[in-house]
Amino acid sequence: MAAHFVNDMYGNYLPALLPLLADVHHLSLSRAGLLISLYTVTGSLLQPLFGYLADSGRLQPVSAVGLAVAGIGAGLLGLAPTYAALALVTVLHGMGTAAFHPQSSSLVHGLSGTRTATRMAVYIMAGQTGYALSPLIAATVAVRAGLPWVMVTALPAVVVASVMAALRPWKRPTPGSPLGRVRLRDDLRRNARGLARLMVLIMSRSTLSYAMLALLPFLFKLRGVPATHGAAALTVMLFAGAIGGVVGGYLSDRYGRRPILFISFLIASPLFLGAIHTTGAAAMVFLALGGAVLFGSASLLTVEAQGLMPAHAGVAAGMMLGVSMGVGGLLVGPTSALAQAYGIIPVLTAVSLLPLPGSLMTLSMTKRSEEPATAPAG
Repeated sequence: MAAHFVNDMYGNYLPALLPLLADVHHLSLSRAGLLISLYTVTGSLLQPLFGYLADSGRLQPVSAVGLAVAGIGAGLLGLAPTYAALALVTVLHGMGTAAFHPQSSSLVHGLSGTRTATRMAVYIMAGQTGYALSPLIAATVAVRAGLPWVMVTALPAVVVASVMAALRPWKRPTPGSPLGRVRLRDDLRRNARGLARLMVLIMSRSTLSYAMLALLPFLFKLRGVPATHGAAALTVMLFAGAIGGVVGGYLSDRYGRRPILFISFLIASPLFLGAIHTTGAAAMVFLALGGAVLFGSASLLTVEAQGLMPAHAGVAAGMMLGVSMGVGGLLVGPTSALAQAYGIIPVLTAVSLLPLPGSLMTLSMTKRSEEPATAPAG
């Protein structure tokens, strides 16, 4: 949890710093959106690969190394002298977070017993809290001290990564170890339909969240709001999402995942529409409620995938947190280009409607998906 908090503390540096970086590097909305897409591709689409390496034990300290690289990459954003260097640093930052997540979430899965959703939600809450504080930390340091001083904030990542390397949490025994009995290819083939459904759900959710992260600071800037206030709005949305994730995990263990997922996807759209079309305190309230509802399903989709593939929990987590979110994040580039051509508010309005069809898809989840995602005993 501590490592997850620190790792995700750097996750929103790029969106928060983009208005300042745009002035330094003379970035258009489309070029700024391309940076978000680069971070998303490297930070997400590589996660299944690192998950496979972690599951197989071929790269055991991958999470510790990834944490250090994520922090250093985020810190270097303020030092990049050119757009090409900025893109390279963004890739480095993304690869670090891609290496960290699968192994750490696999460990949580193995130690959670029958309360998988609740404990995964608590683990995700730690990361989400860091994720929520991320834009405020980045913007505050950059505005008050200058962009080069952002590099100093990489220190916590190096320290915690060193502690992880010394403690070696990936060496802890977990209940059951069926990896050798189930081939990854067979596992993927057997669960293809269920995994595809989950990927569509999380892609719709991540497309909305990434679009808000990329465009919301520019919307506030358009309305004459300081960069720190725009970063505070992102923090409100994400911190509420951290709380909503824990509540959603607890309720799903108590009442089942399907009803919680249905409600989450059903009411997220009207809440974000309210946030886009209001200002001041009302917008903040809508953002908080929308974040709590949207991110309330984060742990449920991950646990659902791990329940389908308990022998390859790291790969399953990588697919949900990686590939699906990565594909959603890839759409940020085209979305930013559309926003530049047609306006930020119309584009965010359209993107806010994406979760609505997902609410119907949750109703087709089978009873198997409600069972605890525990690995069979050896």
